[in-house]
Amino acid sequence: MSRLFNIDNPFMQFLSRMFDLIVLNVVFILSCIPIITIGASLSALYSVTLKMVRGTDSYVIKGYFKAFAANFKQGTLMWLLFAALFFFLGFDYTIAASQNSGMFQTVRILLLMVILVLAAAFFYVFPIASHFVCTTKQLIRNSFLMSIGHLPYTAVLFVYCGVVIFLASRSTSLFGGVMGVSMICGFSVTAYFFSIIFSKIFKKYEPEESDEENNILE
Repeated sequence: MSRLFNIDNPFMQFLSRMFDLIVLNVVFILSCIPIITIGASLSALYSVTLKMVRGTDSYVIKGYFKAFAANFKQGTLMWLLFAALFFFLGFDYTIAASQNSGMFQTVRILLLMVILVLAAAFFYVFPIASHFVCTTKQLIRNSFLMSIGHLPYTAVLFVYCGVVIFLASRSTSLFGGVMGVSMICGFSVTAYFFSIIFSKIFKKYEPEESDEENNILE
């Protein structure tokens, strides 16, 4: 029995990790409520989960708000930029989809391709902002380059999100279940899973001997 409650026991470590992810999820949701802060919140979320994956995490709440403040300006700018682009592209796609001519069918396909490329970059932009020191121009460029340069990983991210959306759209009960899990730990668990992938990708761009929080990406 004493071994079961030993802090080094894998089961206890799992419970500890889940508790941290639940706390992180709550803090993330609360910090997203103003809407405009979603970008900074995503950057802070990935900052914490990337450290969790690499075993360098300490205090979840303290680390979250430290990263939130550090990435507020760049994270907010990226969120507003991507949100505006998604809105206008989605609006154009809706208009094109309402037309039946062959020309508009071609336009729909082109718009869909642009939206997918933009969505791929969106997956990467906040993890990169949270982990590397780079200018806004470098951040945007590297988000697109990494998403295209690591297509198998990018495909995994799309499949994961596609499965979640598919389940949520199947029925009212499944939608409620997905929303319930999201409110408890869904966002942080998703970020943790994504961070496992991003950690592998980012290692290829890190200096061999450097402080993880001071990686400079050109």
